[in-house]
Amino acid sequence: MFNPPTVEDLQETRRANEKLVLAALDSKPEWVETELAKTTGLALSHLRAALASLLDQGRVRRLPGTGTRAVYGLADPGLADVPATPLTADAKKIRDYLEGRADSALHMAEQLRMTREDIMAALSLLNAHKQITCTFVGSLVVFRLREAQALVSEKDSKKKQVA
Repeated sequence: MFNPPTVEDLQETRRANEKLVLAALDSKPEWVETELAKTTGLALSHLRAALASLLDQGRVRRLPGTGTRAVYGLADPGLADVPATPLTADAKKIRDYLEGRADSALHMAEQLRMTREDIMAALSLLNAHKQITCTFVGSLVVFRLREAQALVSEKDSKKKQVA
């Protein structure tokens, strides 16, 4: 009898595949999708699922390529690896600012009248709490709230309106 995989099984497989992909991407700056599949031994569908997840996490970025094949490389949004300590006032301010929008660190610094270093420290803390994601637009890093976090923030603001 066939027992379909559970959600946990699928997530565990995806995480294992992500580790393979990250290890390969760490070995050289640019990888064509098909070369990456051969190197990791992953089926193209499994590779694409892992890449999609890593893109969403901001750990990988798609690079300009030639022809019809996608090119990928490791992403470095410039965030520090910090512990998930309680959110600072700056982190809360940035989280509120990002509600319903996406923005770069430099533009946030201008809009919020903060230094870029303070913005990056607050973004690093929000990242430690898994509240933000980043995408790359060329060499520009754009930050936004995670979908689940945006929904929680929306519910909180509705509760405040009712109270």
